Amino acid sequence: MLFHLFEPLTIRGLTLKNRLVMPPMGTRFPTYAGAVTPRLIAYYVARAQGGVGLIIVQFASVSPEGCSSLYPLAIWDDAFVPGLRDLVRAVHAAGTPIAIQLAHAGGNTSYAFTRRPLAAPSAVPVVGRETPRELAREQIADLVEAFGQAARRAVEAGFDAVELHMAHGYLINQFLSPLFNRRSDEYGGDLPRRARFPLEVLRRVRQITDHRVPVFCRLSADDGVPGSLGLAEARVIAAMLEREGADVLDVSAGIGESFELSAPPMAFPPGFLVPYAAAIKAAVRVPVIVAGKLHDPLLAERVLAGGKADLIAIGRGLIADPEWPRKVAEGRYEDIRPCLTCNRPECHGRIFQQIDLGCVVNAAVGREARFRIESAAQPRKIMVIGGGAAGLEVARVAALRGHQVVLCEQAQALGGQMSLAAVPPYKADMAKLIRYLTGQMEKLGVDVRLNCHATPESVLKVAPDVVVLATGARPLVPNIPGAAECAVTSWDVLAGKAQVGKQVVVVGGGDVGCETAEYLAAQDRRVTILEMLPDVATELPYWTRRLLLERLVIAGVEILLQVRVTAIEPCRVLYERRGVAGEVAPVDSVVLACGAVPQDDMAGTLGTGGIPVHIIGDAVRPRNLADAIREGFELGCAL
Repeated sequence: MLFHLFEPLTIRGLTLKNRLVMPPMGTRFPTYAGAVTPRLIAYYVARAQGGVGLIIVQFASVSPEGCSSLYPLAIWDDAFVPGLRDLVRAVHAAGTPIAIQLAHAGGNTSYAFTRRPLAAPSAVPVVGRETPRELAREQIADLVEAFGQAARRAVEAGFDAVELHMAHGYLINQFLSPLFNRRSDEYGGDLPRRARFPLEVLRRVRQITDHRVPVFCRLSADDGVPGSLGLAEARVIAAMLEREGADVLDVSAGIGESFELSAPPMAFPPGFLVPYAAAIKAAVRVPVIVAGKLHDPLLAERVLAGGKADLIAIGRGLIADPEWPRKVAEGRYEDIRPCLTCNRPECHGRIFQQIDLGCVVNAAVGREARFRIESAAQPRKIMVIGGGAAGLEVARVAALRGHQVVLCEQAQALGGQMSLAAVPPYKADMAKLIRYLTGQMEKLGVDVRLNCHATPESVLKVAPDVVVLATGARPLVPNIPGAAECAVTSWDVLAGKAQVGKQVVVVGGGDVGCETAEYLAAQDRRVTILEMLPDVATELPYWTRRLLLERLVIAGVEILLQVRVTAIEPCRVLYERRGVAGEVAPVDSVVLACGAVPQDDMAGTLGTGGIPVHIIGDAVRPRNLADAIREGFELGCAL
């Protein structure tokens, strides 16, 4: 048992059973009008049942023009109180306190979301957004009252605390930032004047709630953009908020242009915000929450034991595994489904694409009420062929439901393409998922057979009731003269099966091609990427892609776009670009990263034996890890 993580904490009469907090994160699960839905309730109840000490509900807009997305959560009218009360009661019934974040997007939104003109401290646009109108003093006063009335509604709905969103480039953060606040009146200029609006909001919330609930303030320790807030001013702001009555400071970082600080990707080290939180904590006496890749329980414990923070925010980790707190409390670290911090479109990337929240490793997110792993009415013998993501997930879920599972994998180790994905720089987190799924096979009693080349005869020998083909895909070798004879695949390079020379051409600039190029550049190869499309790595989330491209530039990787490779020869690659012939020479090695094709050769032969056959994952059609996990999970629930 980790003593500090599971030590209770009382804040203004609110007692938390442990130091673990689910921070506010967008979902798009409310209705288009902003009301609570059964889907939203089920999502939060699952996390409450997992044992977290406090849930802070997502960004709730205090006014219609303050929405940050389509399908927002609204708290700008009394009509929303009954639905919010239903949410509170459901989470309380699961034994967990619940708070709500009160927020206004300011200029960090879009007319497409609000159908209203944007409003901000000054007419300074956020990158990629429309130019907002500058708020008049009367409008500022109205917004102060809007926050106050939203807090009243939160208390009426039964929330145990409220949080004021002062980070991530939204309205209050924009008032604090000299980059976005160019006002010359009492609300702009030096820091005390830029802090006037946040302090007025906090003061009004305190007044209208009559000090009945704790008030948290989510503060940016560093906006991560030149000319905006930095740590020095953040420490001063923290002290101001404490003097005005803030009960807890929730430390985060980043704004729209630096979102990688708010949701750090794989390339960021675990706990990278801890020094910032420690600096804030040194400036105040109230409890401090810290976020930022603290998914390792031992690291989280050390942060608390070292006095660097008082509470640990587990955000994406609780999306990946709602039972993270309970498993840690029971010492079952190996059973925690790991967050990959991938920020793929299935996670935070979906919010910015205006698609519902999901998770690469947890296919039940947003579907908690629909998909429950329950005991099978009639246990059966299931043979899974393929030990990649789809095969491992269907085996896991089927075994949990009581089926007898035999898993055959032709390689000498489980993992499939995940093993390759873990090789490039900054991708080691992918190996955590392999370890988790492999460990679950042993724990659940799955009969794993490695170096097993499944045939119709071997299947009949196992005598399964059901066969699942999760045989994955194989790399595509394009129909280019010389490709088969003079090139190797990125899969073989990452697997260590193919050696390359000093001068390397990578054909294909998708995420695999770019990551392979980075891998080779790190080995002191000189790499050129040839891509037929107008851009590279377009499958990746914007912030992950931006960081990857920056690293490729630093590594000296050359990228040629809109290039059609016409031939691959032993020492050169010929191409055509906008009707003009060209070549890359001299070339020692050519690496193909041109996608994949299904490896479904057994499908036809197995179907003739009268045994039901299901095909999942890349064996259906090469896609991505999220699709493989989802199809494995859904089939496991259905068998």
